[in-house]
Amino acid sequence: MWGLGVLIPLLGASALRVIQAPGEAQVAAGDTVALRCQVEEAESGALLRMEWVRDGGLGVLCATRLDFVTPLPLSPCSARAPGVQLAWHPPRATLSLPQVQGNDSGRYLCQVTLEIPRYSTATGNGTELSVTPAAVGGHQAVLLWGLVGGLGGPALLLGMALLGYRCSHRSSDTPIYMNGMFRARDPTKLPPPPKLKHNLYEQELWQAQGPLPPPRP
Repeated sequence: MWGLGVLIPLLGASALRVIQAPGEAQVAAGDTVALRCQVEEAESGALLRMEWVRDGGLGVLCATRLDFVTPLPLSPCSARAPGVQLAWHPPRATLSLPQVQGNDSGRYLCQVTLEIPRYSTATGNGTELSVTPAAVGGHQAVLLWGLVGGLGGPALLLGMALLGYRCSHRSSDTPIYMNGMFRARDPTKLPPPPKLKHNLYEQELWQAQGPLPPPRP
């Protein structure tokens, strides 16, 4: 039977609680996801065991022991989940999933077991992760338009060079049309009509015959 010195701390201890937020997360394929949980009502100096599991019997993604008051930088988890990392900043834990894909969708649970100074266990309410196909938008759109913009300048210069080459090698019999408006000439500025010249034949005949005789009375 327990002594009074052991029973009083157990009765006064608060229940262990694990809170996960947000309850839902929707991301695009290829993004990095951060899932968080918060451990409450654990005594200072407590030793915790934390496990992140994916609902559906897919096993434990990450499992580690934590000192409740000692931070843990972002560290790799087990080899069964390559790239998955866990960070602990009391009283919050962050699970990092890099470059998620469609098959990473599901419900993720944070399970905490208090091992010292007493035994207790609690599970978070879970975070439902939904991974959608990557669309041409967001940062991918920026990269795409940046690439198009980067190639736009050289492409424009190349097009102008080809146009200039074709114009300089235009054949001589190719008609060139000019768009102009016809304007009537001012009649006061027309050139004078050419002077009429005498018929050279009539002039020579008149000189050969001489002047005509006067008419008879």
